[in-house]
Amino acid sequence: MASSPPKTNQLVFILGHPLEHTLSPAMQNAAFKSLRVPWLYLPLDISTEQVRPVLQMMRSLPAQGANVTVPYKGNVITYLDGVEPEANWLGSVNTIYRKGGKLFGTSTDGEGFLRSLGPLRKKLKGSRGLLLGAGGAAKAVAGALAGSGVLGFQIANRSSRRASQLVRALRGKFKRLEVGAVSIREAEKLLPQFDWVVQATSVGLKHGDPSPLSLKAASPSTWIVDLIYHRETSFLKEARGRRLPRLGGLGMLLHQGALSFSRWTGKKAPLKVMENVLLHSLGSR
Repeated sequence: MASSPPKTNQLVFILGHPLEHTLSPAMQNAAFKSLRVPWLYLPLDISTEQVRPVLQMMRSLPAQGANVTVPYKGNVITYLDGVEPEANWLGSVNTIYRKGGKLFGTSTDGEGFLRSLGPLRKKLKGSRGLLLGAGGAAKAVAGALAGSGVLGFQIANRSSRRASQLVRALRGKFKRLEVGAVSIREAEKLLPQFDWVVQATSVGLKHGDPSPLSLKAASPSTWIVDLIYHRETSFLKEARGRRLPRLGGLGMLLHQGALSFSRWTGKKAPLKVMENVLLHSLGSR
């Protein structure tokens, strides 16, 4: 006779807006089930005003933590009991975990991004590139890129102020890094100089979103990454049309999620189980 599944005794959330596209609950709940961890991962689609009360609520619940996604990776920092150094100086938290009754923040986005690159990761050393975006995910990716051995990169963002703030933070931490802020128009002119382009804005979350940047001037060897994972964006379609090496964001979702899982549970994440669920979930849409 088959044994009954363990009863849920802890909760983990994902906080963000919108959350219609998220595959994290399916991935994390499959991981919990695979290792017989009696926890439940739930989405909480919240407003900016709800961030503080939700974190207060988590302290009174049997909750082990949360993932944080667009647009609250910076907002949550004020309401946590502590934030790990890199997440703090970058101003981006994607993982909240409980320790001694308190809530702490870290980011698994940067390392998750690097792991998702596979063989391309080795090509970062000595390279120059372009980062589109200066929000929560972009900040974490910028920190990971800065520490990966790249010579430098330019940051293009709709808000030049946010791009300049990120540039200052990076220059303060990585003295030899060649980093600057440019407009989208300037970035398009500089494309022939770049070995890679990483698209880390929310453009592409919605069906029909245009490409944030024309790849017309890109070198044939320039490789392209778009962190959006639930569809082929206009940006990736253009990259495919120009036969540029390219990656979507599914690998980053997988690896940052696996690192979060390990932080919450203290266990090695069942990576293959999580990957299979992601592929199945995308295939059924």
